[in-house]
Amino acid sequence: MTESDRTLTLYDAFSEVAGGGSVAGVVGAASGLSAERMQQIATQVGAPATCFVTGLSAEVVDVRFFSTLTEYPMCGHGTIALFTWLVEENQLGTDPGAVSWTLRTPGGMTTVAVAIRASGRPEVMLSLEPTVAGPCPVGVAEVASLLGIETEAIIGPLGLEVASSDFTHLVVRVDRLATIVGICPDYEAVTDLCRRIGADTLAVFTTETSDPGVTIRCRDFCPAVGTPEAAATGTTNRALACYLVRNNLAGTGTGSPIVVAAQGVEMGRPSLIRTKVTMVDGLPARLYVGGVATRASEGTVPVC
Repeated sequence: MTESDRTLTLYDAFSEVAGGGSVAGVVGAASGLSAERMQQIATQVGAPATCFVTGLSAEVVDVRFFSTLTEYPMCGHGTIALFTWLVEENQLGTDPGAVSWTLRTPGGMTTVAVAIRASGRPEVMLSLEPTVAGPCPVGVAEVASLLGIETEAIIGPLGLEVASSDFTHLVVRVDRLATIVGICPDYEAVTDLCRRIGADTLAVFTTETSDPGVTIRCRDFCPAVGTPEAAATGTTNRALACYLVRNNLAGTGTGSPIVVAAQGVEMGRPSLIRTKVTMVDGLPARLYVGGVATRASEGTVPVC
């Protein structure tokens, strides 16, 4: 490793064991890197997200997230990996759970809470604003065709969940677990559709699961932003939770429904994403999305 190299640590986010969840890379001390070089590194790494730590001071973490194609305004699984790395590298002090951390990206700021489990592992929860339901300009038949499923397998309505500062998701509910398993997407068509309607991902879910502790089983197709299918996506599960509570599928009222999503199973990278929804007047007001990450490997990347 030379002075111009940086350590790259890969994590499996939203998984308690190696080999599950969604891969995210973390590059520390990246303040001197240009956005162009960060994008080049992220493309070379090939992970769904690579996080570049550009600053750390007084309870504020500055970071930039990149996919293989573009910069993300926010990234749920990347945040889980990032804060796990910060804890493991002793960058957050002796009691990281006592502090409300601010995560700052070029796209805005949000709050992150870290809880240290009895095992010593950090559980990271990202605070996010709810998505807003937008008009959906696409029909069931077109979506069914590009997913390779029967039109009758889709349970309406289709949802377009829009976040004010980051992602937009096309949400599709299907009838049963077998439909989820049998999806065979046309990725080029998914990309074209998402770009045409201004969506970043196409998220498919069912409330039929094989585990009583799991609320939904989902798959998230993201070729428009550089990842054909993601094994675990925090921001998408924020959108799914909002869709669920607005459609009376996860509890309503002034309580705090908790949505547990199983994702990545069909990819051989099972993950669990936990989303807690704070309700006000029957609508989602704030969401807390999180889980744990497992260190997978470590290497170096040249900065120039």
